[in-house]
Amino acid sequence: MERRYLTTKETAELMRTTAGVLANLRMRGEGPRYIKLDRKCLYDLRDVESWLDRRRIITVD
Repeated sequence: MERRYLTTKETAELMRTTAGVLANLRMRGEGPRYIKLDRKCLYDLRDVESWLDRRRIITVD
């Protein structure tokens, strides 16, 4: 399976947030794993999905 890398903008759209929020998460070490290439940050789609899954809250009826 080929890896798919997302830009910060694409990742923000997927997460329904902004690039600024992702930048803040990176600075605090709280966001999904990313790769830094020069001034660009790339996110592996699998890492983003995994990070989101770990934040899933299960409610009890």
